[in-house]
Amino acid sequence: MSRKRYEIGVIGCGKIWDIGHWKGLKEMPDEAHVRYVFDTDAGSARKAAEETGAALVESADAMFDDDAVDIVAICTPPFARVDYVKRACAAGKHLMLEKPMARTVDEALAIYRSIREAGVKCFIPFARALGGANRELAKMVRAGAFGEPLAFVHTNLGTPYSWVALDHWMHDQSLSGGPIFDYSIHYMELARACLGEAREVLYGAAATTGRVKSDDQATLLVWYEDGRFGELTKSWSLPPGCGYGHQTTHVVCADAVLVLGKTIEAHTPEGKRELDVGKDAPGGRGESYRNLIAAIEGDAPLHASELEGLRMNEILDAMERSRASGRKEQVVIHQ
Repeated sequence: MSRKRYEIGVIGCGKIWDIGHWKGLKEMPDEAHVRYVFDTDAGSARKAAEETGAALVESADAMFDDDAVDIVAICTPPFARVDYVKRACAAGKHLMLEKPMARTVDEALAIYRSIREAGVKCFIPFARALGGANRELAKMVRAGAFGEPLAFVHTNLGTPYSWVALDHWMHDQSLSGGPIFDYSIHYMELARACLGEAREVLYGAAATTGRVKSDDQATLLVWYEDGRFGELTKSWSLPPGCGYGHQTTHVVCADAVLVLGKTIEAHTPEGKRELDVGKDAPGGRGESYRNLIAAIEGDAPLHASELEGLRMNEILDAMERSRASGRKEQVVIHQ
């Protein structure tokens, strides 16, 4: 339990706020309270204010100027975060900053430096990668519990996002970065947690259907330190409303293949077994806020901070250079 109830200001009240952040915060009313909400979309802001009981403000300045606000949750599109982060840092506010941290690596670096210079805490909610059981599994993989980690393979075959229109910014490559940038980043962070730092990438993709302004079939190959290898594939090519989707995640180690789904299985020459790892470990956005609060109070390291956010943007920057060049590109580490 936290030492006090933390006051939160929210910037961006769209779908990820509703199904992620607010869903988690509702479970911890004694630890966190939503004080302000702001969104450039009046309908989204009004809905969030009604659900949370927070004050609906016409400008984010209200939460930056109020000393009672401890944390600012920034859930805007990635291309609209830099200025809000800088202003929050200048006001000494801690941050819950949605992934990816920014649309470009230069913006991510500016965010990283603002946070470090201000000395505030920042959590980047890579929900699937660093929540619950997967977080504990990654520690075991890096410790060699299944032999030397060798490779990470993730595939998601699906439709464009059903909860937004086909012409929404999330389906526009220039704004969202495309399917790997927006979706596979969760598993990219899990791959890094299992395999170490990325060194080079090669991107291959096509716009196969014309339904969205983006590549809709994309694969990113990643070469990690010590010769380890990753493959991330994301498809938006299935017909909307077809009712089908398929996802697989495998971590390949020298002594076992780990299959991640509703449970985690280890496949070895001796057979298959379900791993009893992290089953009681909490996950989701509620756990993200609890981890941020614990870090603010000095009791815990952050599961994913601005450093992890910057590392993801560095990989994504190399991906975009590879998309432009058609060649393998080096991952440039900035800090």
